[in-house]
Amino acid sequence: MGNILNTFFASVFTKEELNELQAVTRRFKGQENEKLCSFTVTSDMVKSKLLKLKMNKTPGTDLVGTRMLLELAELISVTVAELFNKLISLKSGDVPQDWKMANVTAAYNKGKKSSLSNYRPVSLSQFM
Repeated sequence: MGNILNTFFASVFTKEELNELQAVTRRFKGQENEKLCSFTVTSDMVKSKLLKLKMNKTPGTDLVGTRMLLELAELISVTVAELFNKLISLKSGDVPQDWKMANVTAAYNKGKKSSLSNYRPVSLSQFM
């Protein structure tokens, strides 16, 4: 059943050609024309995102719970920001392979349960 749903979900998505994508620019905090590739993650950005996490969310693939992230937000925000800036290159599009992985399940929408088109893929893992 999993393979059948995977084949169906893969068939309805398109893969964009990187050379056909338009350049993306930042449009916030007074930096309207700055290229996204020069974007830098700050510790304040990380801390702000961590403090907005909802307690009822399930852990991601790393199995780190929301409570731990909330309680350690102040302590880990600098290190996490440094990791993002070193590991992610928006200019080259390189991200660690583990960050491209997700646990996906089929969620029933409506209609006949026997029709594949009545299901949608839902990622069970989340990254901020």
